[in-house]
Amino acid sequence: MKPPGFRPPIQPFIEAETPYEAADYIILGAPIDETASYRRGARFAPQAIRRESINLETYSPRTGLFLEDLKVADVGDVEVEAQSLVENLSLIEEAIKRIEEDGKTPIMLGGEHTVTLAALRALKPQLVVSLDAHLDLRDSLLGLKLSHGTFMRRALEELEHRLLVLGCRAISREELQYAEEHSERIRWIEASKGLEEALRTLREWMEETSRIYVTIDMDVLDPSEAPAVGNPAPEGWSTSTLLDLLAEILDHRVVGVDVVEVAPHYDSGGTSLLAAYIILELLCLLERRRQAY
Repeated sequence: MKPPGFRPPIQPFIEAETPYEAADYIILGAPIDETASYRRGARFAPQAIRRESINLETYSPRTGLFLEDLKVADVGDVEVEAQSLVENLSLIEEAIKRIEEDGKTPIMLGGEHTVTLAALRALKPQLVVSLDAHLDLRDSLLGLKLSHGTFMRRALEELEHRLLVLGCRAISREELQYAEEHSERIRWIEASKGLEEALRTLREWMEETSRIYVTIDMDVLDPSEAPAVGNPAPEGWSTSTLLDLLAEILDHRVVGVDVVEVAPHYDSGGTSLLAAYIILELLCLLERRRQAY
């Protein structure tokens, strides 16, 4: 039975119409953007991504799979009606915890990046792979201790995972110092280092790891490809580079994935469409590797 506390989607993600009980992968939305520091509107992203997804073909060129051959359910958006960010994160955490307890893999549509903290609390991975222009390791941002720019530091203080950030380039002095002081748990590869350096580090950090969480901030991509994001940063990666990395990461050890920080009102739908395509591909990549396991 589908977990309680979801608002049914107006338009489900393309071909994500398997009954909850029979599904392997569960798409859920986390529509919050309370702490946005630049562009607001990420709360509208889950529905925008779903809406644009219907314009995609369901074939995955990288895997040879069709999305309709996977067992995917879209349960809608978590009902985050509480006024408190802390309460909203708790609601998202409980929803994801229930999905994992039911033996399914959550695929979360943000929302601002703070929603990832709820997933980490629920799933407790050993390794977090963050594909992001930012480290999100500030101690506070605009006076907030809990926000899209600080949540990863709060997660490291509270939980026991290691953190690998790939594609970063917008880094504050404070974050760099914190990451260097905690280098046994934190590693970052700047976007300028290229795919091979990222792959080499990724393979090293994935060794002897049994639980991996993957978070994809759409600002990891160059603004020329994904302009409608909360905090765009120049000199980002291409979609092809991102998908090459995901092909390496996504296997049976991945306990959850999210795609966050689309601000859909800042373009005519292209960034939401690209996010939908990335979700289609990552679902098929997960399925292909799990079939081979």
